Amino acid sequence: MKTLTRSKASVLNSTVATTTQAVQLIVQFIARSVFIYTLGSQYLGLNGLFTNILGYLNFAELGIGSAITFSLYKPLQENDTYQISSILKFFRNLYRIIAIVVLIGGLIVCPFIPNLIGGESSEIKVNIQITFLLALSNTVISYFTTYKRTLLIADQKGYINSINTVGYNVLGQILQIIFLFIWKDFYVYLIIQALTMAISNIRVSRVVDRMYPEIKLQDAGKVDNAVIAFLKKNITGMMSSKLGGIIVNGTDNLLLSYYVGLTAVGMYANYTMLVGGLTQIITQLVSAVTASIGNLGASDETKEKKITIFYQYFMVTSLIGLAVAVGFSGFSSAFVNLWIGKDMVYSYIPLTVISINFLLQCLRQSIINYTNAYGLYWYARWKPLFESIVNFIISWTLVKYTDLSITGVLLGTICSNIFINYWWESYIVLRYGLKTKISPFLRLYGVLIVFGSSLIFSTTSLINIWAKESLVKGIGVTILAEVFVLIGFLLIQQVFYPKKINKFNIMRFIRRTAK
Repeated sequence: MKTLTRSKASVLNSTVATTTQAVQLIVQFIARSVFIYTLGSQYLGLNGLFTNILGYLNFAELGIGSAITFSLYKPLQENDTYQISSILKFFRNLYRIIAIVVLIGGLIVCPFIPNLIGGESSEIKVNIQITFLLALSNTVISYFTTYKRTLLIADQKGYINSINTVGYNVLGQILQIIFLFIWKDFYVYLIIQALTMAISNIRVSRVVDRMYPEIKLQDAGKVDNAVIAFLKKNITGMMSSKLGGIIVNGTDNLLLSYYVGLTAVGMYANYTMLVGGLTQIITQLVSAVTASIGNLGASDETKEKKITIFYQYFMVTSLIGLAVAVGFSGFSSAFVNLWIGKDMVYSYIPLTVISINFLLQCLRQSIINYTNAYGLYWYARWKPLFESIVNFIISWTLVKYTDLSITGVLLGTICSNIFINYWWESYIVLRYGLKTKISPFLRLYGVLIVFGSSLIFSTTSLINIWAKESLVKGIGVTILAEVFVLIGFLLIQQVFYPKKINKFNIMRFIRRTAK
């Protein structure tokens, strides 16, 4: 098997993943605009509701994919094709079972989905159960070649998967745009989505078979006992992580749908699409190096080098996250107004809360990537449960007993991030992964959270007082805010960055990500 150096793989994967994700985001915005124009906000809310329900059903996956990716690092590094084949065969068989479980779970919940819709739904002229089954088919189909996509990612060739995934997603969205204009039919929209997923799976399967002719699943034997022991231990950790993630990320639309109605879900979906698109670009940019980090962690490099790379990586991702989250807080109102109209623009308080929540997700990204790269799922097994409990109790209480609506829902997420994730996720990575002190990192991390949140609050205040939905003023506020991001970031790095660790230089960081 041909392999890339870590540095080249990191740059190639990040570049391709970021570029393709940006292209997909542009097409996705066009498709969303056409969807709203032809079908309306209630259909948008219904689609968002389906997404969250399917997220719950995907709990059956248990996070096995991440654990399998980690277990492939060592045999790939040693070019142990027999063990690679055995792991992939084991993975394939597990995912076939999971696909069946998800299908059965979807069939069970299907009759009850209309009961989750509260408020006005007069625009909905389709059979909700049938449309849900079409959405379910897309999810079930996605499981059948996941094991081959995982091989590409673990072998630092994630750029091939990115091109395949985004290419067919864009093709599907273009077809959806065309047929929405012709027929304005939600059924056709979902059918196209499932068909493009199936074609994408077939294509990536053929590409992997051609690239890895030496991988023979039919000749595979028993998976190494050490790998089985790792999977048994870490799937438990991933299971709780999966459950916590589903509750935290999946309850927002369910709470809004039940207590407020589909229109509120549709309005929030516009912002989540914008945030989600930006998050996907950031995630692709910073997560594309996860395989290289895992490769570094499995190597014989010094502890000092691994710690230095971690801090430099954290600072790179934090700068990106700060710039994007603050920029979102300054520009999103003008953008949404230009995109779909003033009626869909959130007021000052919801915008501030959405932006701060976005910032916290961005700052967490490097910690999450290190947890995945180092296979630390077992140590994180209890964290998601506490996170989800805090999130759900606060979100449910605020949305049920106050008029805060989306603000109340996201305040629950923010509280769970600050009270649980901030210190617990950091402790896991630094204590069990890097085996170093946690207090210097928590100070640095905490200051970045306070600085970013304060700057977002100042930016949205200026938008509310002066810029409103004005495009020109919004751009001006955003540029000013980005200047403060850079100045504040440099000051924080100078004062709070550990003195014994070299400060990062972006180009040097790319070159040194594990020569």
